[in-house]
Amino acid sequence: MLKICTVFLLLLTVSCANFERRLADDLVKSGQIKLNRCEVEGFDYSGIDSYLTKGKLLKVLMIHGIGTHHPGYSRLIQQNLADSLGLKVISRQPKNISLLDPSDNHAPIGNLRITFWQNHDRSKNMLFYELTWSEITAPYKKILSFDTSEQYSEFRVPFNNSMKVFLDNALPDPLIYIADKHDLIVNSGKQAICWMINTNWDDIPNNQAKVCNMSLEQEINGLADENVIFITHSLGSKILMDAITQIADNIALHENTASFRQAVSKLQNKEITIFMLANQLPILHLDQPLPRVHNQISAYCHPQGAHYRQRVFKHVNIVAFSDPNDILSYAIPQNFADKYIDSRMCPLVTNVSVNVAPEISAFGIGVVSPVEAHVNYDRNPKVINLITRGTANFREDKVLEQQCRFIQMKNDKTMTRLPHGSRMGRRRRGKRANSRQHQRRD
Repeated sequence: MLKICTVFLLLLTVSCANFERRLADDLVKSGQIKLNRCEVEGFDYSGIDSYLTKGKLLKVLMIHGIGTHHPGYSRLIQQNLADSLGLKVISRQPKNISLLDPSDNHAPIGNLRITFWQNHDRSKNMLFYELTWSEITAPYKKILSFDTSEQYSEFRVPFNNSMKVFLDNALPDPLIYIADKHDLIVNSGKQAICWMINTNWDDIPNNQAKVCNMSLEQEINGLADENVIFITHSLGSKILMDAITQIADNIALHENTASFRQAVSKLQNKEITIFMLANQLPILHLDQPLPRVHNQISAYCHPQGAHYRQRVFKHVNIVAFSDPNDILSYAIPQNFADKYIDSRMCPLVTNVSVNVAPEISAFGIGVVSPVEAHVNYDRNPKVINLITRGTANFREDKVLEQQCRFIQMKNDKTMTRLPHGSRMGRRRRGKRANSRQHQRRD
């Protein structure tokens, strides 16, 4: 009996030791597991680097989304883009314009910060315009500030408290945008566009509060002539699209003079590209009115279309990035683009499903922080490469080809048909002939 008890105790000790070893092993292995998904599905588009090679000054406008932001929030994505583009020289100080509402010259509606980037031989030049509109919604968020005060937060576990802080800071913005401050926030975006197409580095009104005034014809000429790219994050996508849609509506209502027709004609041959990070267009269109022109892309965007001469742009390339673990972002289905994006813009939508946040694994359970999945786009090498390189030369780009999978889309009317004498064509014709013979026999 003593021997049996001794053996039992030894087995129990070994089992406990094994359990402790597995527990320690799990703790050691707990940490970040890199997720590698990168699926690109859509149309060919050019990256920022192709705009720099045109010998013209490139202007990039960044519009942030949900959550309180402060001037300088875009510095990380600027740095990563500049590194990828070979821009190693930066202005000593950025310039700032305090934006005012054009309908009320005393109402502040945001800050526009401009940074100048160059390469060493000055052959590549980029002005980065960063719009911060958070001051419009910040006063309303104070209503929720008691919820994250120490009086309440000390009773939450750290993860839940972090989520509470994030949601209280982020969720009010789309509600305020849709319900109350839509026009004011869109005006902030329109003023940013106006200053972008109306200024160069030397004539930026630094540290001044001003309104940018341009006629519609001047605005159209500016958009057509300037070398511009747009980058948006979450709600910023909706702000930019609403601002551009207003331009399309204003064009339709404007007096059709000879000079105005000439300006519109230039814009109709212009492609613009919008990189949407953590895109939120689908959820922000819930219960919103449809654009004046929708479900008519073929009529407006194909040369044989009935309204081809009424289009606004040649194409608007929309590249929508979303992490599958980002609970606040959405892909853009092609039928959504048909119905909810103004057909006069001739949208070409490309969706990028990419992991920007790692999986945190502990005790066999994998979790991805939804906050990191929503905000980490600006530091992800695949996202940066897809913005700077584009997909136009994807098959020749060994870096992108190894990082991502690209499924190219084409409009139905441009798909290549099978040659008349192809093997498949003969097989189909043979099947049809056999079918007719069977029918005659029957």
